[in-house]
Amino acid sequence: MHAMVLADAERCIGCRACEIACTLAHAATGEDPGRAAEAGAAFAPRLTVVRDGGLAVPVQCRQCEAAPCAAACPTGALYSDGRSVAVNTAACTGCKACLAACPVGAMDMLPLASLPGRKVAGKCDLCAGRPSGPACQAVCPAGALFLHDPQALGRLCAARRRRAALACAGAAP
Repeated sequence: MHAMVLADAERCIGCRACEIACTLAHAATGEDPGRAAEAGAAFAPRLTVVRDGGLAVPVQCRQCEAAPCAAACPTGALYSDGRSVAVNTAACTGCKACLAACPVGAMDMLPLASLPGRKVAGKCDLCAGRPSGPACQAVCPAGALFLHDPQALGRLCAARRRRAALACAGAAP
């Protein structure tokens, strides 16, 4: 089972700090984000805060086990690395089949730093290689983002099953 970051919509204040942290976490090594922005670098977070109906909540990749994005990819650029669904940007042709296949709209086309003007499939990678975990979760001032590892997801599912069983039996959970 893959890990994933989920947001609690009741806690999210829509500040977009998660988007900024994501963009900075994926900036080229040694790049000054201020100078990059002045030079016209794209603001390219791998999650998007969606506002609708008085709510704001970040939407990011659910790291699907049978990932529709990977199944739709004609070149195999999307694959499971055992921890998450990853992107091999060298293999991506930019066909956008993954965007059409993603059930939550978490895929995007992001600029490729090594080839200006070229965009490739981009998605949350759980900040792979960042020792302290996802940057979005670390900066959220409302504590609205949670990294659910496979064990945490198992506990969450078990707790919900228990509540559902108790509700079906007419017992208060």
